[in-house]
Amino acid sequence: MTLFSLFNIRILVVSLTLVSNARVLADDIVLEDFESGTYEGWSITGDAFGDAPATGALPGQMSVSGFRGTGLVNTFRNGDASVGTATSSEFTIERSNIAFLIGGGPHKENLGIELLIDGKPERAATGPESEELEWSSWDVSDFTGRQARLRIFDRATGGWGHINVDHIIQTNVPPKRFDLEFKLAEYRKSADYLNEPLRPQAHFTPEINWMNDPNGLVFHDGEYHLFYQYNPAGNSWGHMSWGHAVSTDLTHWEHLPLAIPEEDGIMAFSGCCIVDHRNTSGFGSGQRPPMVAVYTGHGRGKQVQNLAYSNDNGRTWTKYSGNPVLDINNPDFRDPKVFWHAASNRWVMVVSLANEKVIVFYASDDLKNWKELSRFGPAGTKNKPNWECPDLFELPVENETGKKLWVLEADMGSGSIAGGSGSEYFVGHFDGTTFTATQDAKWVDYGRDFYAPVSWSDIPETDGRRIWLGWFNNWETCLVPTSPWRSCMSVPRTLTLRKQPSGDNATYTLIQRPVQEFRKLSNGVIPLNTTAAAWPPVAVSKPAELTDMNFILETTLQPGSARSCGIRIRTGEDEYTEVGYDREPGVVYVDRRKSGNVDFHPAFAGRHDAPVQLIDGAAKLSIIVDRSTIEVFINDGEAVISDRIFPTSQTAVIEAFAGDISAKLRNTTLQQLKSIWKN
Repeated sequence: MTLFSLFNIRILVVSLTLVSNARVLADDIVLEDFESGTYEGWSITGDAFGDAPATGALPGQMSVSGFRGTGLVNTFRNGDASVGTATSSEFTIERSNIAFLIGGGPHKENLGIELLIDGKPERAATGPESEELEWSSWDVSDFTGRQARLRIFDRATGGWGHINVDHIIQTNVPPKRFDLEFKLAEYRKSADYLNEPLRPQAHFTPEINWMNDPNGLVFHDGEYHLFYQYNPAGNSWGHMSWGHAVSTDLTHWEHLPLAIPEEDGIMAFSGCCIVDHRNTSGFGSGQRPPMVAVYTGHGRGKQVQNLAYSNDNGRTWTKYSGNPVLDINNPDFRDPKVFWHAASNRWVMVVSLANEKVIVFYASDDLKNWKELSRFGPAGTKNKPNWECPDLFELPVENETGKKLWVLEADMGSGSIAGGSGSEYFVGHFDGTTFTATQDAKWVDYGRDFYAPVSWSDIPETDGRRIWLGWFNNWETCLVPTSPWRSCMSVPRTLTLRKQPSGDNATYTLIQRPVQEFRKLSNGVIPLNTTAAAWPPVAVSKPAELTDMNFILETTLQPGSARSCGIRIRTGEDEYTEVGYDREPGVVYVDRRKSGNVDFHPAFAGRHDAPVQLIDGAAKLSIIVDRSTIEVFINDGEAVISDRIFPTSQTAVIEAFAGDISAKLRNTTLQQLKSIWKN
């Protein structure tokens, strides 16, 4: 036998051993999945379990999610007052762990599941006070070979007096807390994968589940990182963790695994991410600088600032063992944004005391030890209940060569210009210690659905842009009618300032434009003939020109002496979204009162106005429509209206209207958009 042959045999033996070990690790034993439609093999007492497993939520119960298949134990029969037990038949313990999906109430003395050996409870677990089931497991290696039973019990009769259990297995590898990987694998088999009728095709959305604020936007090694508030367990707010995606062009996105999960009762709330080029934190382990996430830890009655770091381009994260790095024993202290301030040669943090409506500035040399510098606020809108998600950055002034000013942005949970949540900004100066506003607050967006925008860190100087994006939703109406995903992000926008008008009374306006990369999604420009527009609205597009409701429509509204003129995006006989100019208040508006499904929340339907100054008697509009989103950029980004819409059809007809013959719609063009997902 040659040495080469012996080497091959050894490789074969090692390979077979690895395959054998992998098979053992994967060879779970399903004790019960409740898919049979009966309780066969279980002994039932009381009335809490009913005659058969449940198939989801029961009458009067909130939505139940996170179970596998169609069946589960749910003891909310007749409400929380019902009680009972379910005891399994006997089985042999053959693996090191028993794992199960569990939800419901947290009353461990009266509610839960337990392992019985010789009739004695040896292990127990209860619910997380949530209707979203999550994995829990017991180490039972010391009982290997023993006979056992399982007992699910409900002796609780008050609030959260019920338990949900599903998919009980014996395993050598306990599952992670959330069943996200399994649910993603199942969803990726769907014929509608990333293409449900209301899912935007040119905006970022999570594959499944709930998403809110963008977090940790950073450019590193050729990738734009987008982290975001994410619920790995379900399609409503909860279990806040950091989801993750990357892009090389700010347009096409790759979904990555969960980055920073909720853990030990501490949620990972909003925050930021930076590249520590100087390794001031000491987290770097090689030639490349570490990425460092600075985020709010929420739990145990307070909010603190924590760190996590990555040395593999954000693919895996380690939470700093010295967390928290900033703790003032406050329950509403959140949303840090950190940047390197070159003039003072240190890190600066902007963070909110939310209920006090105050922004606090801190400094650090190493990201671990922070010293308070100054405070700003309360300021701006008077009727806001809180102030959160701040950002601070310097911007060039377009029409004043070489001039730069600082912009401080912050968000409110309600009380904004269009109702519900929204954002405001201040223009002024920052000297490394104190921010001084030089003009009153202005609104970031005049629609109802733009919140918590945050800008990318570490964009190369050769690029030079300041780019941000926001959560395309509103806290008041956030439970929008989409599934299995909820929420999307806005189009990334470049930011500058513009002095308006000229003279001593001028103020500075934030200018927002879609990033230039977004134009690569265009399938070509089609001119639309709107010269004959009058009342009633006249169709100006052809069916072949608009095969899906995702497009860019550009037009210049010249109202003349007419009260109004504009565009209707018709999606049904009496269903449309209207974008126009209204002379009497002097505004561009989006009217979504007849835009489709508006009844899921009483505050959803409405018209949202942005004040506009006509330029040479006209207002220039760039309208991005993407199935369930509409963003209207007015006069090259001087104002924006961002609204969600939920039409019942994705077949759109573009109509033009004018109040009288003096009004005109000029230079009207249509660009169908390609999907960012279908490739």
